[in-house]
Amino acid sequence: MSRNIRIIISMAIYMTGFAAAIYIGGWVMFIKPVKFTITAYTLGTLTLPQLLIAIIKCVCSLTVAGLVWCIGYIASNHIYDSRDE
Repeated sequence: MSRNIRIIISMAIYMTGFAAAIYIGGWVMFIKPVKFTITAYTLGTLTLPQLLIAIIKCVCSLTVAGLVWCIGYIASNHIYDSRDE
């Protein structure tokens, strides 16, 4: 495989991992539970287990985002390794 194609594939994988990290860590694990908690509190239906799960998700969101980003970064480096040249 030529060098330019490997660079393009590597960048595509890296950007996909970056976007997935923002989506999973930012939206699914942080913003969505906060919105759900605020909505449940406003409606008066918030329970302690719901609140605890939302807190745990928010605390772990940055770790999960970092993990997803690292997986994309490692896959990107596996495709394009500059030591091959």
